[in-house]
Amino acid sequence: MRFRLVPLGVWLATVALLPAAHAQQYDVPGRAGNVFSSAGDSSVQNRFNKAKKGQNISEWVRRLDEDDPDRRFEAVKSLGDSNDPKAIDYLIQAVNDSDPRIEAKAVDYLGKLHAADATPFLVQKLFTVGTKQRLRQRIVMTLGKIGDPRASHPLLHFVQQDSSIDIRGAGIYAIGEIGDASIREELEAFSETENDPRLKRLASEALMKIATRQPPPVLRNASSFPTALDAALSTER
Repeated sequence: MRFRLVPLGVWLATVALLPAAHAQQYDVPGRAGNVFSSAGDSSVQNRFNKAKKGQNISEWVRRLDEDDPDRRFEAVKSLGDSNDPKAIDYLIQAVNDSDPRIEAKAVDYLGKLHAADATPFLVQKLFTVGTKQRLRQRIVMTLGKIGDPRASHPLLHFVQQDSSIDIRGAGIYAIGEIGDASIREELEAFSETENDPRLKRLASEALMKIATRQPPPVLRNASSFPTALDAALSTER
């Protein structure tokens, strides 16, 4: 019996048309894409992803200045997923982007990274005239995720002056997530004077969180040299 060689392209086209059951029967690895993966050529996809999203933080930073908002959006995602402490400064800059998608995504990543260095900027952005309500609510929740005690008093001040019940509720919830004990008396006074039962309940829950657990840890950028505060604390231990 003689066997006739079939061109690779014809064979792949035939495999693509096979039902799943037949493919399994003949031990065919699914589809053409999997054929190349099984041959050890999966790096092709990796190279494609790098070409699309960029290969390093410098390239992503350059893309933040491009005119195409989709390219800037991808740059923010790459910076946020990089887990590089250097990316935090650029994510803070991206919060001022003209595209709402980009500024919102940058705020979300600052919360995900627990970027305590972003706290003063986010608080300022929260009170800045012209900041849209949707972004304000995102900032409030992000401050709760970061867990920096410096945000607790500004958050309560914001809650007392804002008119949106949803954002005020988010602010009280964020205060509870921060867990700063120094805000307890002010929060109790707020709860006593507040008329909305929903906000009173949230304030009560926040006070319970503060009383029963420690605030979440605030992650700081690693430093090769200890600060004066670190040195003082280490001598006390």
